[in-house]
Amino acid sequence: MSSYNPFWFANEELLADLLRAEIHSIAELFARHPDVREFFDLPEANVQHRAACFALLAHRELMREIDETLVGRYVQPPSLSDEEKDILRRSQNLFADDAPAWVLEVDQVAELLPARIYDALPQPLREGGFGFDSNNSTQVETIRASAKTLSSVEQIQALTAKVVDAQLQRLEGRWAAAHPVANQAGVPGRVPIKRKGRRTRDKQRMFRDKLIAEIDDVSPTTGEFLKLMDERKVKPQPTWSGWPGSWSQAYRDPRLRALIHKDKSRALARVRNR
Repeated sequence: MSSYNPFWFANEELLADLLRAEIHSIAELFARHPDVREFFDLPEANVQHRAACFALLAHRELMREIDETLVGRYVQPPSLSDEEKDILRRSQNLFADDAPAWVLEVDQVAELLPARIYDALPQPLREGGFGFDSNNSTQVETIRASAKTLSSVEQIQALTAKVVDAQLQRLEGRWAAAHPVANQAGVPGRVPIKRKGRRTRDKQRMFRDKLIAEIDDVSPTTGEFLKLMDERKVKPQPTWSGWPGSWSQAYRDPRLRALIHKDKSRALARVRNR
């Protein structure tokens, strides 16, 4: 999850509905562009192909941000249908690290969308996103009133669509400036952009979840589960304060024990829903 979480104010029910809406948007893109995955490997993709790729990456980024918001709250992800799970699988691993330069540029812009959407939030929500005084009734009421303007999937999607469209226009301007026939050709000779580590973090998180699921499968008791977690050197969540150094010791602390159970349930649910 980015430092600028644009969905911090939404409740769990709204987040679940938003997640499904983003999956539906990706499904529509696949339906309109059956060959969209192949576009990512075209050095001279036209503007229409690039726009479709950006839309796919944008919705995938928003889907990830919503998912990570739920994970950060230790909330199990919503149950997904087989069709929705298939869409999730198809939206992964869209391109390789040696993809054309325009793909890397588009992906970089997509990764910045959460921060740009955050900047587009009403001012009270921007200020509240970095913490607010719950004892300040005036501030709390201002934030609640502002959140009501973004209390439905349609309202939030209208905001995100506006930001996505603005970023697509920026990209199209770059493509036109870099090549006089941007509607027909690609952008040659660009220096590849150094990509952020989001894909690496996603893989690390999924690896950790799979490891927890594997340990749970072979652990007949909680004690064995904790022992194997220590032996496999599974790291706790970085937000857990007061970690004693081992899972077995942490389980003796009621607060950490509750977090361990939530973390385990979340990991198992995520693995089964993939």
